[in-house]
Amino acid sequence: MPFGIGSAIDVVLTKTLENIQEERAVAFFDELSKGDVVVDEKLLESEDFLHAYYATTKYALNSRRREKIRMFARLLKSSLTEDEIKDIDEYEDYLKILDELSYREILALKTLDEYSKTPKTEEQNDLQWTIQFWDEFESRLARELNIPHEQVVNFMNRIARTGCYEMFTGGYFDYTGGQGKLTPTYQILKKFIEDEN
Repeated sequence: MPFGIGSAIDVVLTKTLENIQEERAVAFFDELSKGDVVVDEKLLESEDFLHAYYATTKYALNSRRREKIRMFARLLKSSLTEDEIKDIDEYEDYLKILDELSYREILALKTLDEYSKTPKTEEQNDLQWTIQFWDEFESRLARELNIPHEQVVNFMNRIARTGCYEMFTGGYFDYTGGQGKLTPTYQILKKFIEDEN
């Protein structure tokens, strides 16, 4: 570009990107410092912890939403205190699931989780139970997440790739498809990334 404009733009972009990375790092490390998790020195020197730390930091700093960055920090803290994560391979699974979920998909799962507290009778199968709240769930996604009603099925179906949600299949009387439920994988991930406040 003439008159050094390209160079000026490069300087501004570089400074802006540095500021964004710094803000993301602050969100990540602030969340890590919350609570009273005690880490022994032996763990800090282990290859598994170092791998989890660096992999999590990389994913967190590549996330735009500060809320999701904090979720990555809580996942890392959970790996230090929770018995459910048995080894680094399992930790990586949850790390990749969290990375793969967009923030809007996480909010959709949280919303469905709220509706999943709807009482279920012994006579109801999962589909019958879900029908009670599905229309209201779709309306909330349309209103709060800007997902048109006609796209909710496809949106939720895409989330199924992570193992956090499964669509109902099969031929049920009056069932036209598109509904589903949360999985145990989601419940475990939720426990690891939930804000305790």
